[in-house]
Amino acid sequence: MVEKKLLEEMSWTEFVEARKETDTVLIPTGSVEVEGYHLPLGVDSIVALEVAKRVAAGTKLLVAPLVSVTYSEWHMGFPGTLSIRLSTLTQVLREICDGLVEHGLRRIMFINSHVGNDPAIMEVAHELVRRSAARVGMVNLWGTANQMGKDIPELKEKVFLHAGEIMTSVMLALRPELVDMTKAQKEYVKARIDSFVQKGSPQVTFKGISAYAYHLSDEVTKSGVMGDPMAATKEKGEKILSLWVDFIRDYVREFQKLPIEARTVSG
Repeated sequence: MVEKKLLEEMSWTEFVEARKETDTVLIPTGSVEVEGYHLPLGVDSIVALEVAKRVAAGTKLLVAPLVSVTYSEWHMGFPGTLSIRLSTLTQVLREICDGLVEHGLRRIMFINSHVGNDPAIMEVAHELVRRSAARVGMVNLWGTANQMGKDIPELKEKVFLHAGEIMTSVMLALRPELVDMTKAQKEYVKARIDSFVQKGSPQVTFKGISAYAYHLSDEVTKSGVMGDPMAATKEKGEKILSLWVDFIRDYVREFQKLPIEARTVSG
């Protein structure tokens, strides 16, 4: 019998049986946004869903439907990017989580591959914990890869950069037919004034100290690339995927030990 992990592939009675074995669900959250000339718009969504499926495979964990169109306002200068308001995303996540909790899944782990989702996830998580409704966690995939990069000797680009070596390698491992390396090019974000050193889309360094100057991404990159994808390979991508899956499984096992306690009002 085929193992079913995705909620949308189950009948309601199959869900009832699966729920008897676990109270933990993974919610993959991605984006639809520019990722250079060589990668598809849906990289974040493709990666989040596939990682969630790999983590859940062979375990009792369940996987909620992918939340794909999220908050990508700063990339809207590039055609094809889709974005909803942060308040809209927060409400969507709130209602999804409320439904999961109502049906008995009170341990929720976001498998998130887009930093723009972080504020909405945090707001919903704190609400649920304060209400004693659920215990909520998150793994930000690219943030985790950024920390893992130094331990992967094959990587030339040891840190995660948008559409760079790490992201491109993961896509070569997952969906190589969607990657066109003949169009890949290196580009780094460029500050708009000489006194700033651009570190990312919003982050700058001024007088050696980090600060923020908010830009739209098409103001600091022509292609949407913010790194160097040229050394990307499928093998490097598989290494990153394996590290992700092992780490997340271990993390979720520990996360499941956290109590869901009824809170009392102090004072």
